[in-house]
Amino acid sequence: MTTPLPTVLITGASSGIGAVYADRFARRGHDLVLAARDLSRLDALAERLRADYGVKAEVLQADLADPVQLARVEALLRDDARIGVLVNTPAPPCPATSWTSRPTRSRS
Repeated sequence: MTTPLPTVLITGASSGIGAVYADRFARRGHDLVLAARDLSRLDALAERLRADYGVKAEVLQADLADPVQLARVEALLRDDARIGVLVNTPAPPCPATSWTSRPTRSRS
C-alpha cells in the first residue's frame, strides 16, 4: 500500500516562483491549494494543472497583507490534515509591520 502524497499549499501561486513551484509539485502528482490575490490567474493556473497533470487544484483568493485573509490561510494550513507542505512565496510589497514586528513564541 502506498502512502498518498501530501497536498501542497502554495502562497503567491498566481505568477513567478509560486507558479513554478505549483507546476513542479503538480508534475510530481501532488494535489494543490493555490493562494494569491489574483483570482483570474489562479483559476487559469489551476485549470491548466488539472488538465496537464490530472491533479486536484483548489484556489483560494487571499491577500496575505490583510490580517483577516492571512488568518484564513493560517486556519486552512492548521486545520486541513491533507496539507503536508507549505511553499510560502507571497508577492511583494510586504507590509512594513511584518519586518518590524517582534516574533512571538509558542508556549505549547
